[in-house]
Amino acid sequence: MKTLKNYKKLFADFWGYHEYDIPICWGCNRQQAVDIHHLIPKGMGGVKNNRLNRIDNLFPVCRSCHDHAHREKSINEEWKAKLLKKISDKEWGKLYNE
Repeated sequence: MKTLKNYKKLFADFWGYHEYDIPICWGCNRQQAVDIHHLIPKGMGGVKNNRLNRIDNLFPVCRSCHDHAHREKSINEEWKAKLLKKISDKEWGKLYNE
């Protein structure tokens, strides 16, 4: 369970959430995001050195969207583009706020 906490902490730290905050799902924008979905799946048994626990691979979702993402793999590409835009916007915001 240690890796679970590591990537949730990585996500919370990057986006400025407290570790107990529950953001809104970035998939449907309606429900609480109770899961962090790996856009590139970790696969069974994990990945060496947790290399997929990166901010550009972590997407907060509700249970319904998480289930949908595992059934309909094509949604991951849409969410990846959405995530990269959010990261880019955040980085540009930091430049203007400093």
